[in-house]
Amino acid sequence: MKSSKTTSVGFTLILCLICACDRDDGWDAGVPFESRLFVNWKLEKVVMPTRVLSGTQIGFTEIMNITNKDGYNIEEIFRNDTLFTTYFWRRDPPPIAKTKQQTVLITYRYGLKRFYKLYSTVGQPSTLEATDYLPELGGDADTVKFYYKQVW
Repeated sequence: MKSSKTTSVGFTLILCLICACDRDDGWDAGVPFESRLFVNWKLEKVVMPTRVLSGTQIGFTEIMNITNKDGYNIEEIFRNDTLFTTYFWRRDPPPIAKTKQQTVLITYRYGLKRFYKLYSTVGQPSTLEATDYLPELGGDADTVKFYYKQVW
């Protein structure tokens, strides 16, 4: 028969392990949280202060491919199946990720920034909310949101 002291220590240890798993340091299952962005994303909707565009209202199809090529993290934007532009992530400063909030702030070459919020549901493609590529986030310039759906 186990003593109540041994049971208390075991329970406390398990509780500490559970709390340690709920970190918010930008890591998820042993890899940087931003690695969850490294897939293809299809633009579904653009939300502006005065209107919402979705589907054909946007006027083009857009696929964003976030990947690593030749040691660089990049975002390739394809519009109507043609490479439209490529954005290179900066290494300094590195991405700022918050695991609990499921957010990532990326800084690109030439001082641009983009803020991402990931919405995940088990068994469904993830949704990605993004700001525009801006020199500074916040304020009036940061009122347009782009919503992407993960391509499966």
